Amino acid sequence: MSTTAQREAERLRRHGILSLLFFVPGQSMTARRLRDELEAVHGQVATVDRVRADLLWLADVGLVTGLADAATLTEGGRDVVLQRAQMPGIA
Repeated sequence: MSTTAQREAERLRRHGILSLLFFVPGQSMTARRLRDELEAVHGQVATVDRVRADLLWLADVGLVTGLADAATLTEGGRDVVLQRAQMPGIA
Protein backbone atom coordinates (compact mmCIF):
# COMPACT_ATOMS: atom_id res chain seq x y z
CA MET A 1 0.00 0.00 0.00
CA SER A 2 1.39 3.41 -0.92
CA THR A 3 2.01 6.10 1.66
CA THR A 4 -0.91 8.12 0.30
CA ALA A 5 -3.23 5.12 0.55
CA GLN A 6 -2.00 4.41 4.10
CA ARG A 7 -2.69 7.98 5.17
CA GLU A 8 -6.17 7.87 3.65
CA ALA A 9 -6.88 4.58 5.44
CA GLU A 10 -5.71 6.15 8.73
CA ARG A 11 -7.93 9.19 8.24
CA LEU A 12 -10.97 7.08 7.44
CA ARG A 13 -10.34 4.69 10.32
CA ARG A 14 -9.89 7.54 12.82
CA HIS A 15 -13.05 9.23 11.61
CA GLY A 16 -14.86 5.89 11.88
CA ILE A 17 -13.68 5.52 15.48
CA LEU A 18 -14.94 9.00 16.38
CA SER A 19 -18.27 8.34 14.67
CA LEU A 20 -18.72 5.04 16.49
CA LEU A 21 -18.00 6.70 19.83
CA PHE A 22 -20.42 9.51 19.02
CA PHE A 23 -23.35 7.16 18.47
CA VAL A 24 -22.83 4.67 21.31
CA PRO A 25 -24.51 5.34 24.67
CA GLY A 26 -21.99 6.89 27.04
CA GLN A 27 -19.73 7.69 24.07
CA SER A 28 -17.19 5.15 25.31
CA MET A 29 -15.95 1.79 23.94
CA THR A 30 -13.07 -0.63 24.31
CA ALA A 31 -10.49 -1.02 21.56
CA ARG A 32 -11.69 -4.57 20.83
CA ARG A 33 -15.30 -3.47 20.44
CA LEU A 34 -14.24 -0.54 18.27
CA ARG A 35 -12.30 -2.94 16.04
CA ASP A 36 -15.35 -5.18 15.67
CA GLU A 37 -17.67 -2.24 14.97
CA LEU A 38 -15.25 -0.67 12.47
CA GLU A 39 -15.47 -3.85 10.43
CA ALA A 40 -19.21 -4.42 10.87
CA VAL A 41 -20.39 -0.82 10.35
CA HIS A 42 -17.69 0.79 8.21
CA GLY A 43 -16.17 -2.23 6.45
CA GLN A 44 -12.72 -1.25 7.74
CA VAL A 45 -10.51 -4.16 8.76
CA ALA A 46 -7.90 -3.37 11.43
CA THR A 47 -6.10 -5.14 14.24
CA VAL A 48 -6.79 -4.28 17.87
CA ASP A 49 -3.23 -2.97 18.10
CA ARG A 50 -3.89 -0.62 15.15
CA VAL A 51 -7.07 0.64 16.85
CA ARG A 52 -5.12 1.15 20.10
CA ALA A 53 -2.51 3.17 18.20
CA ASP A 54 -5.28 5.28 16.66
CA LEU A 55 -6.82 5.82 20.11
CA LEU A 56 -3.46 7.00 21.44
CA TRP A 57 -3.15 9.41 18.50
CA LEU A 58 -6.70 10.67 19.03
CA ALA A 59 -6.00 11.13 22.75
CA ASP A 60 -2.79 12.99 21.96
CA VAL A 61 -4.73 15.54 19.90
CA GLY A 62 -7.49 15.77 22.52
CA LEU A 63 -10.37 14.10 20.68
CA VAL A 64 -10.75 11.17 23.10
CA THR A 65 -9.78 10.47 26.68
CA GLY A 66 -8.97 7.21 28.40
CA LEU A 67 -6.49 4.40 28.23
CA ALA A 68 -5.22 2.54 25.17
CA ASP A 69 -7.84 -0.18 25.71
CA ALA A 70 -10.84 2.11 26.05
CA ALA A 71 -11.74 5.59 24.96
CA THR A 72 -14.38 8.23 25.59
CA LEU A 73 -15.20 10.96 23.11
CA THR A 74 -14.35 14.52 24.17
CA GLU A 75 -16.17 17.73 23.24
CA GLY A 76 -13.49 18.32 20.60
CA GLY A 77 -14.12 14.86 19.18
CA ARG A 78 -17.85 15.57 18.99
CA ASP A 79 -17.11 18.80 17.13
CA VAL A 80 -15.03 16.89 14.56
CA VAL A 81 -17.77 14.27 14.06
CA LEU A 82 -20.38 17.00 13.62
CA GLN A 83 -18.04 18.87 11.24
CA ARG A 84 -17.94 21.92 13.49
CA ALA A 85 -14.14 21.59 13.57
CA GLN A 86 -11.51 20.05 11.35
CA MET A 87 -8.48 18.05 12.42
CA PRO A 88 -5.62 17.18 10.07
CA GLY A 89 -5.27 13.40 9.91
CA ILE A 90 -9.00 12.73 10.07
CA ALA A 91 -11.24 12.50 7.00
